[in-house]
Amino acid sequence: MTPPAAAAHSRRVVGLDLFRTIAVFGMLVAHVGPAAWTAGEGWGTVHVGWVLFHSRMPAMFAFAAGVSLTLGSPTAPDRATPETAPTVIRAALLAVCGGALAALGTPVAVILTFFSVWFLLVLPFRRCTPRTLVVAAAVWALIGPPLSVLLRRMIGSEPGFAWSVLVAGDYPALTWVPFVLAGFAVGRFDLTRRTGRRALAVVGTLLTALAYGGGGAFLALGGVDALAAARGVSGGGPAAAAEVARVFYGERGVTDTSSLLWLLVPAPHSGSWADVVGCLGVSALLLSVCLTVGDAAQRARAALRVAPRLAGIATTALAAPGAMVLSVYAAHIVAMALITATTGHSFGPAQSIGTLAAFTMGLTAASVVWSRFEPRGPLEWALGRVTLLIVRMGRRASAGWSRPSRP
Repeated sequence: MTPPAAAAHSRRVVGLDLFRTIAVFGMLVAHVGPAAWTAGEGWGTVHVGWVLFHSRMPAMFAFAAGVSLTLGSPTAPDRATPETAPTVIRAALLAVCGGALAALGTPVAVILTFFSVWFLLVLPFRRCTPRTLVVAAAVWALIGPPLSVLLRRMIGSEPGFAWSVLVAGDYPALTWVPFVLAGFAVGRFDLTRRTGRRALAVVGTLLTALAYGGGGAFLALGGVDALAAARGVSGGGPAAAAEVARVFYGERGVTDTSSLLWLLVPAPHSGSWADVVGCLGVSALLLSVCLTVGDAAQRARAALRVAPRLAGIATTALAAPGAMVLSVYAAHIVAMALITATTGHSFGPAQSIGTLAAFTMGLTAASVVWSRFEPRGPLEWALGRVTLLIVRMGRRASAGWSRPSRP
């Protein structure tokens, strides 16, 4: 007999869970993995295997959140839209969780507080058609990056929560909401159809090629010297390359304000045009691949031959962390804080491959074990229960206020 948790898991879109797993473990690379870049002469040493995870994985995290808002809903804008009250409550609870995780004092720039703001900002789009959502994401991606640069040029470094989450923080809404809107649009389509997945793959490939191919061509054709000159380093050569590399791999969350030309540069976690478009392309392409692999894994689990069945079971197990992505994300930050408190170990800018492997295997094993009893992670379960409780209390209070009083 199939356990209730396993039955519930079989009804999930395994491919989306795989996508989330890649996203959250990619963020582990940034937090407890080796360095993506080491300063040196010229461009320094670029660790390509690691730099690929930076910026793109948080973007996938946001993209998947948008997909989840209306996963598998019909294209009609008035059906299967997220309800306002539960979404607002979840956003508030995410902000509380984000604040609690930030208070632990780890070097992680906690994304959950920004998530709560993104959810509130996309609520006005909840009844839009998929086409409208795609247009909204495209317009936001076009206007947001240069607006961010211009605002920071005019106002400078303005402290405050609103300025941080909207304009100049690690994940500001001006450059990150397009990922949620794009995911929101994708979630409105039937993701079980091959035509939709092919379309995702084609669009993702084109966007990726445009962003990284175009950005690379710009840098190769004199862009490095122009960017360095804007920052006061003239003459080209290794000095110019070193200055550009320092900004390129700085991962500050926002585009450098020294020149609008930085918008053409696909610097990771920079919020430039090239970064946003490239991350959108990677998200769409990888989601298409993960959905196909997830379906294949589901079919393989029922195969009679041992090898395909084992492969299907292993792939489904890898999707377990993605089914409880918030719990896994929070758990790795709590683990970092506990390790620092008990051993004094500092999670600086780079860690060993062994540290990354320990976190990855430990969180995967815990997720697989938990999923055998409950398809949702502990944090997802708690947020769901609290949200439902608050909604019910609100409805009862509303019913009590609307009931006419007796004479």
